[in-house]
Amino acid sequence: MIPQNLALLFRQTAARFPEKRAFFFKEAGRYRSWSWAETLSKVEAVAASLMRQGLKAGDRIAILSENRPEWAVTDLAAQTIGAVTVPVYTSLAPAEIRYLLNDSGCSLVAVSNKALFEKVAEVQRSLPSLRAVIGYDASLALYKGSTHIPLALLKDMEREGSGGRDWEALARSIPADAVASIIYTSGTTGNPKGVMLTHENFITNAHFSREALKMGESDLHLSFLPLSHVFERLAGYYLMIYIGASIAYAENMDTVPEDLIQVRPTFILGVPRFYEKVRDKVLQAVHEASPLKKGLFFWAKALGEKRRLSRDPGRKTPRLGLFFKIEAAIAEWLVYKKFRDRLGGRLRFCVSGGAPLPKEVAEFFCDLSVMIYEGYGLTETSPVISANREGRYKFGTVGIPVEGVRVKITPEGEIATSGPCVMKGYFNKPEETREVLKDGWFYTGDLGLMDHEGFLKITGRKKELIVTSGGKKVAPRAIEELLEKDPCILRCVLFGEGKKFITALLVPREARVVEYARAQRIAFHDYKELLENPKITEWMERRVEVLSGDLASFEKIKYFALLEHDFSQGAGELTPTLKVKREVVLSRYKDRLLPFYEIVT
Repeated sequence: MIPQNLALLFRQTAARFPEKRAFFFKEAGRYRSWSWAETLSKVEAVAASLMRQGLKAGDRIAILSENRPEWAVTDLAAQTIGAVTVPVYTSLAPAEIRYLLNDSGCSLVAVSNKALFEKVAEVQRSLPSLRAVIGYDASLALYKGSTHIPLALLKDMEREGSGGRDWEALARSIPADAVASIIYTSGTTGNPKGVMLTHENFITNAHFSREALKMGESDLHLSFLPLSHVFERLAGYYLMIYIGASIAYAENMDTVPEDLIQVRPTFILGVPRFYEKVRDKVLQAVHEASPLKKGLFFWAKALGEKRRLSRDPGRKTPRLGLFFKIEAAIAEWLVYKKFRDRLGGRLRFCVSGGAPLPKEVAEFFCDLSVMIYEGYGLTETSPVISANREGRYKFGTVGIPVEGVRVKITPEGEIATSGPCVMKGYFNKPEETREVLKDGWFYTGDLGLMDHEGFLKITGRKKELIVTSGGKKVAPRAIEELLEKDPCILRCVLFGEGKKFITALLVPREARVVEYARAQRIAFHDYKELLENPKITEWMERRVEVLSGDLASFEKIKYFALLEHDFSQGAGELTPTLKVKREVVLSRYKDRLLPFYEIVT
């Protein structure tokens, strides 16, 4: 039976597995743990403290912290009393934090450390609804009294105890359609919008995801993607509670390779950039290896490719015989196992979300005997809409809709979805809510196709479509991703709305450009000067031309400008999830492209 709300979900799991390890976390470089029973005790004590402070159902509590067990305790304590949590990215600037806290009307904010506390302290006087701060690190005790807002330590709240309340009855009073969390979208265009997700949204999505991925209580997750993002929030946290699995927290992003080996997770949740970095490190190690090891690696990878192609129903390939099986067994021992060992050694599969996964990255992992199942979803759908899964996957797609979720493609090519996972609406934004929720369907703003087998493929964003002066419609993201596959191109942003042709901003990979210049004996004083060299422009033109070979003539990039530096979150050019804020970037750099339209062609 699916529980009514997140409070009951947590209590049921704690009752089923009281002595089982729930959360693993590092202290002084070594992993410690809490059982589900210990966690329940902490959650009830913090919930009681929140109620003593006057918080009640519907009140908003922000969490400004990296992933750690205290994040879970705060969130679960809030769910226990029917309060609403508002996760905040730690990378946000004080002004951005102020916007989120004011827009959501947060009564309380939990912060983990001194640096994050100082961000709140900087804007505290412009947060009229904020009544108190909760601190995780004991060192924050030094700051009590330094602000006009009271500060309490979470450990002190835990020591106060639960006060003998009837928590079960309180949990049962929280309706399934009550808002559990307000998660702010990344805001690639305009200010972020607060997505209201209910208890039912999260729990049904966890249920559908478990069925699709065949997960259970024996699974162990290493949590390193930010819990502020709905992907980790659902798949790496609520889903783990739902199935009674264990969560281990990475110390930080730099320690993830080491933590993978220590924790030995049974699956990995990652964004495409994570998998790209793993691939790049493997290839770099192979490049530096002896000729024998290098040859062995590519022999094993070629065997993996042969096996992958043999499983493709769309290809006619020879049947793999006994000799192949013997070779594959050798490759397993000498190469595949070592690759999996770098990922902990117990891996059953990986999941990719948050952004499109390059097909060649998925194929690289598959050829080395590790599957990455790419999925698709949005904050507004809490989040999983579709996913590849064991026995039913297709590289280059985002899989088939999960059970209980309906998907349709509109005549304009937009993806729409309906079901119990769709949000309640945008917080305090009825107009924006009506724009996307129509007749029981949520219109995603994504463009896509669905093939005859039911596999969904994302082709672009509706709002990002470029319409040329000739009336041709260009989906920029698909072309940008095509260019970004080039090892010398870090970033690509297309331009050309209302223009005769398409131009682009390209951010080259500096190390590759410098390497090419030295190989070609191109003299330069600094990198900026090098990018202005016609020989570098010609070199990049050749690369762009090759990559664009299969594009329609109106989709091809006619001219481009090379940028010295990548876009940054600090400059307001990237969202917290590192998506390009297209309008910001193009308004800032379009003067580099406009002169191309004055060229007589």
